[in-house]
Amino acid sequence: MYIFQSTLNTRPILENSIKYIRSDVSTKVSESEKNWLLSNNVTTIIDLRTDEERTKKQCPLIEDSRFTYYVFTITDGDKIPLHTDDVSKSYIAMVDTQFDTMIEFLLNTKSNVLYFCNAGKDRTGVVSAVLLYKLGMSPEYIVNDYMKSKFNLEILLNGFARQNPTINIDVITPHKRYIEEFLKWYIDRA
Repeated sequence: MYIFQSTLNTRPILENSIKYIRSDVSTKVSESEKNWLLSNNVTTIIDLRTDEERTKKQCPLIEDSRFTYYVFTITDGDKIPLHTDDVSKSYIAMVDTQFDTMIEFLLNTKSNVLYFCNAGKDRTGVVSAVLLYKLGMSPEYIVNDYMKSKFNLEILLNGFARQNPTINIDVITPHKRYIEEFLKWYIDRA
């Protein structure tokens, strides 16, 4: 399902429901795409990025009064881990009181929700994993949702790694163990 022409990783997290739509940031949203969102009651927009990130890549929905645009900056979500062993640890570090408040907010929205970070894989992936867990989805379902980002973003991530040779491609590429380790921690925490 392509909601935006300008994104690579926009998709509902639940089969047969558009209650929660995860995405990478869309910097170009056409009027027809806005109309699709409105006609499908996707009027709550959640931006998980920092102020600096929003300045660099602005989502035009922030200026459209037909949508309610919220910013829930994920703690240290803009930091790229140095090593693969640190990726799931970085996911765990995202979960704090503010994160828990945001999840409760998402679970109680009246409208359908579009939420995103830059690429829609790490911060958005962690939010999706927790939402899916709270909605009763199996760990296998959650991991499968997370892994879709690997395929959706493969070309983008490889290009980013080529432009930034100090970044380990395996750190920025989704791997099952990253979300599995996070999920185990999250479930044990509950």
